[in-house]
Amino acid sequence: MQTSESLVSSPSSSPPSSPTPSVPTVIASPCAACKILRRRCVDQCVLAPYFPPSEPQKFITAHRVFGASNIIKLLQ
Repeated sequence: MQTSESLVSSPSSSPPSSPTPSVPTVIASPCAACKILRRRCVDQCVLAPYFPPSEPQKFITAHRVFGASNIIKLLQ
């Protein structure tokens, strides 16, 4: 039978705790645009400030008129 001390892993065997800077972090709730386009919403999402998750109809309307690609180009 193993004791609780032997089940604890040693600190040297743990993976490095610092994340790689090139990997964008994911927001808990994706913006309405990313939700509708079915893509990941990252911290640097250009659409997130203009299309909050609570108002998907705003993006649906803009997407019908301009298209997602043109909206992104305009905001950048």
